[in-house]
Amino acid sequence: MTALLVALAYAFSPSTKLNYDVDVQLDGFLPLMGGQEGQVGIKMMVAVTGGEPSDGRLKSSSEIQSFEVAFNGAKLPVGVDNVKEYFPKTTIEIEPTGKIVKSDAPDKKLPIRLPGLDVKHFPDVTYVPIELPAGDVEAGKTWTFSRDFGGAPIEYSCKAESESNGIWTIAVNLRQSYTVLESPTYEVVASEADASSVVKTTMTGEGKVMFSSLAGRVESAEMVNTAKSEVTDLKSKATKARTLVTKYKIKLPTGAQAVASKSTQGQPWWQKIALGARDVLVWLQAATLFGLDALPKELETFRPALSHVAKGLGLLLGRLT
Repeated sequence: MTALLVALAYAFSPSTKLNYDVDVQLDGFLPLMGGQEGQVGIKMMVAVTGGEPSDGRLKSSSEIQSFEVAFNGAKLPVGVDNVKEYFPKTTIEIEPTGKIVKSDAPDKKLPIRLPGLDVKHFPDVTYVPIELPAGDVEAGKTWTFSRDFGGAPIEYSCKAESESNGIWTIAVNLRQSYTVLESPTYEVVASEADASSVVKTTMTGEGKVMFSSLAGRVESAEMVNTAKSEVTDLKSKATKARTLVTKYKIKLPTGAQAVASKSTQGQPWWQKIALGARDVLVWLQAATLFGLDALPKELETFRPALSHVAKGLGLLLGRLT
């Protein structure tokens, strides 16, 4: 039996109009409110439109249409308008293989650093999650590529596993390593004078991408990434470990799963109170970082004070929990 050979390529055009449902779940150590173990759930809808190809390159634009985020099941006051300050409508130029050669995404830094997330690479984790090989593909073919995220490359290895009715199942594995300096409030800083610790992180991940060779687009993708960090105190040289698991689900179209919250059943009363206060403070920090759209607008003038209070109380709660 002759093996099926086909060239895989993206095919954005002016007629392209897609809506991707994106579901991201983070579970583990989060650089919020003095550093907390918890769960963050993000649901959004991303609209993708195609442009006129030029010089052999494809053009496409993406824009977040809806956005919700919850911490331990409690919705945070971060809406789509807040998020668009960091992730505005972005237009990219790509080769048919999916290699991104140009982007007008802003060069902004997020208030916190999370593994695998970078403002300039939003398309990379949504509708263009992988690059495709040049030439024909058959079941069993493997290839590799690299993408830079926040100054640290992510190395990808892919394998075309099977094809059914024009839909290719592609297995994806990735790896990224980076080192940052961190302040006492868990913010990434550039100077050792402002830092209390150095954090070395290695992220590995695996998942599947379903790619349509007929439509020239990703139909769905799922990834599970695990980031393991070693934190070294600059003064005492003591070390501790952190872990953060991130699950991505992108589909065209679908509904996202509800965010589950961890139970506090069986915990001491004082820890329940601390955890409840922690959730409130995470809400407060989200408001001070992204805008107080869930509070009266008059409170915007208190943003700096609220931010300082949140950081100070967050450090205290970090010791309690």
